Amino acid sequence: GPQIPVAEVMSRPLKTLPGDTPLHTALLFMLEEKIHHLPVTGDGAILGIVSATDLLRQQTRNPLYLMRSLDNLESADGLGNYARDAAAMVDRLFNGGLKVAQIGRILASVNDALIRRLCRLAEQQLGPAPCPYAFLVFGSEGRMEQALLTDQDNALVYAEESPAAAAYFPEFAATVVDNLITAGFPPCTGGCMATNWCRTLDGWDRTVADWIRSPTPDNLMVASIFFDFRAVAGSLDTAPIADRVAGAVENQLFMAHLARVSLRFKPPLGLFRRIRSTDGRVDLKKRGLAPIAAAARVYALEASARSRPTRERLEAAMAYGNLSRDLGQTLIETYRFLLQLRLQEQLVEMRTGGEVDNEVRLASLSSLEHRHLKDAFGAIQEMQQAVVQRFRTNQLG
Repeated sequence: GPQIPVAEVMSRPLKTLPGDTPLHTALLFMLEEKIHHLPVTGDGAILGIVSATDLLRQQTRNPLYLMRSLDNLESADGLGNYARDAAAMVDRLFNGGLKVAQIGRILASVNDALIRRLCRLAEQQLGPAPCPYAFLVFGSEGRMEQALLTDQDNALVYAEESPAAAAYFPEFAATVVDNLITAGFPPCTGGCMATNWCRTLDGWDRTVADWIRSPTPDNLMVASIFFDFRAVAGSLDTAPIADRVAGAVENQLFMAHLARVSLRFKPPLGLFRRIRSTDGRVDLKKRGLAPIAAAARVYALEASARSRPTRERLEAAMAYGNLSRDLGQTLIETYRFLLQLRLQEQLVEMRTGGEVDNEVRLASLSSLEHRHLKDAFGAIQEMQQAVVQRFRTNQLG
């Protein structure tokens, strides 16, 4: 009631930022800390307070605007414009000069908020969950590297088996997945969604252990997706699954097979380092981003690092020493360039009503971009040679 002391309802500990912090950094900080007011400091004192509303005035269709609309979402009927608004937000942030890595983190924060809201709506519809659960995301969303909405990659894990849980969670998963489709996330063509991936904590632990013990092509494909997992909604502690994933480093055969995933697609460099293309187009995801993300995953696993973003994984490997500083830094820069180039192309396609995909038209590149792309593919060739040597993939037969 009105008599409650204000100290009991305030946010603590106090989160602050210095006055010279760029607006977009403050925005990201408020999103990640889930706060609506931010004291601004200078010379050891509080200069003033900036609110979510202050930042909202700077631009509509910004992340806080989207978050606010999600907070007010009463049913899935209001989701029809989510994909359009998210894409408009990304376009605006990109044109505002934000780095692609920052855009990925901002979009991940907004998508996480969407999933949390959809889980709450599902609980309102189906009744409270019979036991704690966690909703997991994978792939580029797990790594916080998504720039435009892509296929769903998600799963559901719940605390323990019971008749009530067996009846509740498949329906819960279906409700959330359907609502994500309404919001503009297409279903995963490979079926890596909570509707198929819905298990107990023990069940997931056994599944991951099976993948590691038996690295068949199918198991490696799903492990590569799953190992990027992040829990974004629910209260269940997923540390046991993270521990099981981290334990994969003990199995050298599995590690060699996981490393080989990064060799599946070769960069399209021909004689005299000419870029080979199909109808003048190159798939940046298949030929560039995916090999680096896959290599970073296995290098980080060997370094006992639990980071998700590719850059952090490469930094962890350099610090551990299993990846040379020179190659690591080159790969960080290469990955950043490829993400940037892909998003630039996707936004052009989006604005002109073209097909948004992972391909770049070589004719649309400046001579400098063309040279950078050549260097990027050269770096990936070097990386793949390093992977073969480090993880002895050539002994797999």
